[in-house]
Amino acid sequence: MPLSLRYFIILIVLLSTTLAESEAQRRRKPRIWEGFSVSGRIGANYFYGDLVDDGRTHVSLGFNADKEINTYLALRASIMTGKMSGKQIAGDKSDPDLIYAYFDNFYTELNAGATFKPLNLFMGYFRQRSFNPYVIGQVGMIYYGASEYYGNGNDQGVPDGTLWREKNGISPSVAGGLGLSYWINSQWSINVEAIGTLPFSDELDGHSEWSSPDGTVYQTDANDFYYTTTVGITFLIDDSRWKNEPKYNRKAYLKTRSQYRSSSKKNLKSISKKRRKRR
Repeated sequence: MPLSLRYFIILIVLLSTTLAESEAQRRRKPRIWEGFSVSGRIGANYFYGDLVDDGRTHVSLGFNADKEINTYLALRASIMTGKMSGKQIAGDKSDPDLIYAYFDNFYTELNAGATFKPLNLFMGYFRQRSFNPYVIGQVGMIYYGASEYYGNGNDQGVPDGTLWREKNGISPSVAGGLGLSYWINSQWSINVEAIGTLPFSDELDGHSEWSSPDGTVYQTDANDFYYTTTVGITFLIDDSRWKNEPKYNRKAYLKTRSQYRSSSKKNLKSISKKRRKRR
């Protein structure tokens, strides 16, 4: 065999090997996506402040991203936005239609924190566990823009609906709560979360002080507070590197086998329908 032909064959073999390895690397997802999930959320917030004898509930929505760092802890980043409102009944509150003042606001919160799954720690890691409770802790910032209005029972003699004051700003906050996830399949899960948030501000309702008829100004109780309860659907971008505890291998096998069987049946039905249409 001529020397040039040998070199040519060696070059082809090397190129084939290199291209195969690069193709495999291209198909392999970066490790950053291992155990990375995203969730869309919708629910309601419940505001507790100065002007909340009634009408404290409004819709909130947002999303969060989670990244597993071990079998029972995950880092989290989230954004939530929505409206808040409330009204304070005048005087001795004997007449619920007599309103002293009311407010509405728009808020957006950005948070970073972590989630802790106690069952994974104390009972062992099991990715296919049907129900998995978790604890949430986070810190963040909240932007708010609030408007406060005089009600029909105010003691200042001002017409009902007159703008009293407007407040807006950014405040740091801390939050904590509980969640419960339900495993659907290897990529999808449904979860419910209830989180309490304490912003370091008393102006989310625009009401941090009030005046008596003689003009004396009084400060209200410090700091507002609100709960957010949401339902979310989570998509797991890529499986984490963590493996199920050996005692769960049989359960995981049976669960995923039934899942793949059902998906295979759906695929077969889809293929047969396409074939019938072609005929």
